[in-house]
Amino acid sequence: MMEHPFMRLIALALTTAGLALAAGTSHATQPAPATILPGHWEYSYKIGPIPAGDESRCLKQADVEQFAKGICTRKYTCDYTTRVVKDGKIQLKGAWTDKKGRVAPVTAKGGYTAESFKLDVKMKTINGIPLAGVMDARRVAATCPAGIK
Repeated sequence: MMEHPFMRLIALALTTAGLALAAGTSHATQPAPATILPGHWEYSYKIGPIPAGDESRCLKQADVEQFAKGICTRKYTCDYTTRVVKDGKIQLKGAWTDKKGRVAPVTAKGGYTAESFKLDVKMKTINGIPLAGVMDARRVAATCPAGIK
């Protein structure tokens, strides 16, 4: 499938969202931990009903420490007026600004456990085009295989 620039943008946004937002445990008697678990994670993305890609990532301790700071990529400065990640629920609202000063509004809602999450992301591209996407992620192993970044 040929990759559309907007699909890559949402996939990148959703990847970073996953890094910042997965947390918790599925045990009813234990509270959700404050950070995600490091290890080998697999992500899948959809824009509307259309599959937009998948990938494997190795999350290090530094990645999980980013958890409470919110979604952001190296290409953007991210500011949030709403940032709630608590009790298995995620809610974010804010804007991403690129290096040229262009602003893209972003909202995200979802749920999480220690080793999986689902995140619904709505944003407008820097050109004002609305996008809605879903990211599903799951931790597949505590350690990462060679070659996974």
